[in-house]
Amino acid sequence: MPDLSTTELMILKFENVMNKYNALEKKPRYYGTKDLLYKSEVHTIEAIGKNSGINVTELAQYLNITKGAVSQMIDKLIKKNLVVKTPVSETEVSLSLTQNGILVFKGHEEYHKGFYGEISHELKRLSPKNLETYFNILNILDKFLDEKSKK
Repeated sequence: MPDLSTTELMILKFENVMNKYNALEKKPRYYGTKDLLYKSEVHTIEAIGKNSGINVTELAQYLNITKGAVSQMIDKLIKKNLVVKTPVSETEVSLSLTQNGILVFKGHEEYHKGFYGEISHELKRLSPKNLETYFNILNILDKFLDEKSKK
């Protein structure tokens, strides 16, 4: 292996992890039902599960996407029997999960528990000072990426 500095090795590892993470996030997966779901679908289900009765405008704000994109996503999820619309007024509907939607919501929570569990275990072993250093490094990376994305 070439003689790289610790910083270069850390950045290479970070890039490798991010590439794997991004590739994994693009793949649909099962969350307790027969439906293969993409990240955007399951995160919409998660948002509705955490905010039952939310309307389309609120959901768009929560997910930081357009109302049109939310409407298209909701239509897909209704066809998959994961979400239902309930009229609240002539111009507004509330959104909630079906039984299958609740299964997906819980399956997604379990997925995250497994994903976060090992990391959480390791973070608990760090001293407060080391934890602060770790977050400082992540903040430097975050700031750098924000600056580069603006150009």
